[in-house]
Order: sequence, then C-alpha cells, then structure tokens
Amino acid sequence: MLSRRELLQGLAGAGVASSLFAPHTAEASARGFRFVHITDFHIQPELGAADGVALAVKKLRALNPRPDFIITGGDHVMDALDVTRERAETQFRLFRETMKLLSNDPPINKREEDTSRIPSKLDIPIYQTIGNHDVYGWTKRDGNASTEAGYGKKMFQEWYALNRTYYSIDFSDWHFIILDSIQPKASNSWRAEIDDAQLQWLRDDLAQVGKTRPVVIVTHVPLMTLFTQLTESTLKANSDSGVVRNGKEVRDVFVPYNVKAVLQGHTHIVEECIYTDTRYITSGAVCGEWWKGPRLGVHPEGFAVFDVKQNSLKWEYVPYGWKARA
Repeated sequence: MLSRRELLQGLAGAGVASSLFAPHTAEASARGFRFVHITDFHIQPELGAADGVALAVKKLRALNPRPDFIITGGDHVMDALDVTRERAETQFRLFRETMKLLSNDPPINKREEDTSRIPSKLDIPIYQTIGNHDVYGWTKRDGNASTEAGYGKKMFQEWYALNRTYYSIDFSDWHFIILDSIQPKASNSWRAEIDDAQLQWLRDDLAQVGKTRPVVIVTHVPLMTLFTQLTESTLKANSDSGVVRNGKEVRDVFVPYNVKAVLQGHTHIVEECIYTDTRYITSGAVCGEWWKGPRLGVHPEGFAVFDVKQNSLKWEYVPYGWKARA
C-alpha cells in the first residue's frame, strides 16, 4: 500500500484532493459516503462521443448528494492499441478536455503546461483504472512501436500522473484497491491477468489492511462474469481477453479478507454476481454499444452510483439519456 505522501505526490496530477484521506472516525463511518464507478468511455472524435461523455459528466454533477470521489473503470479512449501516436494522443487529450467540464479552471492550451491534471469543479478526486484500449501500440504491426514515446502503459501513466498502474486508497473506514488486469501477450497482443508481482503486492496490501476492514477491488476486465454464458452458450469457455485468466488465484488471495465488492468493466453490461458474500458488479458503459446504442439493445449508456454506510454498500445504475447518432 502506498503511503499517504506517495499517493498525494503520484496522484495529485489527476485532481486528487487530500480530503480523500478522511479520518477513520465513528462519526465519518456513521455518516456514510458516496462514490461513482464510471467505465468504458471509449472517447473519440467520431459519433458524438465527446458530447456523450460531456452529457454523462453533466448527469454526474447533478447527483444529490454529490459523490465524494470517482473511480474510472478503464477504456477511457476508443483505442490506443493499434493507432498512430498522434491518434492516441488526440483521444487522451479529448478525454481530458471533456472531463474538465468538472472544473472551473481556465482551459489549458498546451500540454507542456500540464501533462496530466484532470481538475474537478466539485473537488471530487478521480482515480483511473487502466483498460486494454488505454495501452498504446501493443497490437501495432507496422513499424517499431516499442521504440516510440509513450509505448505500452507509459502514455496512460503520463496523462494521469500515475507512478504505477495499480495502487490502493482509503476513504473513511473502507479500503479500495485498483488493479491492472492488462498484461502483454506474445504475437503483438494482450491478455487479462494479474501478474505475479501485482499478486504479491495485493497480498502485502491486504495484510496491512487486516481481515475486518471493508474492501472494494476494482479491475477493468472481470474476475467473474456470466457474460459469455448469457450471450453465446452455457457451455462456452471464457477467453483470456474476456475474463481475468487467473481470477480464481486472485480470489484465493482475498477470500480471507472482508472484500465487499469487485467492480468491473470491459463487457459493457450491467451485471451483479454474488458468491460467498462478495459482489461482482459490472457497471455498464458510458459508450453503450461503442456509441451505437444500448449494449446488446438492453443495457443503456450510464454509470454506477454507490452509497456506503458503515459496513454496507448499495448501488444503482444511472443512465444519462444518450441517444446514438446516425
């Protein structure tokens, strides 16, 4: 677990306020808090995507009570895996400019003046989870992308001032763990996995937290989902791009602890699976069916709002009223 000082230094560029580290008092616990898990933006210049994200932000700002913080669930951009560096940068810049609707700060015209800061009008800290489409150049087959600036996860880290792509944060009596479920695979590809170094870090982090404190884990690719069985066949095996390939091993690590929920993205559906008191919640998608309408025709564009009080967690999915453009 990062120290408070390390987190403030590494995440200040993402609009993280020191108020996030609220005191663990009985009063704070009794009062409760609210946060938003908003995932799979897939922002791009086409299909009105920036307007869609702006509309989602407007809906988020109108929440009452307002959220104490926001966790993004990955796939902030349409795709950085197999595009030019200029195209990838354009998408990340568009995402930043759109999210600045949360801010009263003056616009920043030059990236050199501020490479990553996402300010917040409501002083709401924003925490990013990396998705597969946020990784630059891994599937590019033309040229030697590995020698380019920002290759791999570096571009994502630069835009959000992250020292690393997995970390943990605290709020009130609760502990939040953001994992990196995207790992390189041979043949210019990727797979969903929590690597060995991250697994050890997870063991160490949870050991410091203890077995009674409530924990929420966030991952882009699901640890557990019924997506394949519901949409293809009950006998269809999952792929390592649709579910974390060592998800059971990850679960074996956290089973002894008080993990209340695992928040997930990637599939763009709204889903909740419960097993041994841990809730596996997939929070839909801001972009729905990649800006072409509701996902599978039934999951509208939206985000999840979570209300926490003492040891309990309640949530609802909030559509924001987007209408796909021709």
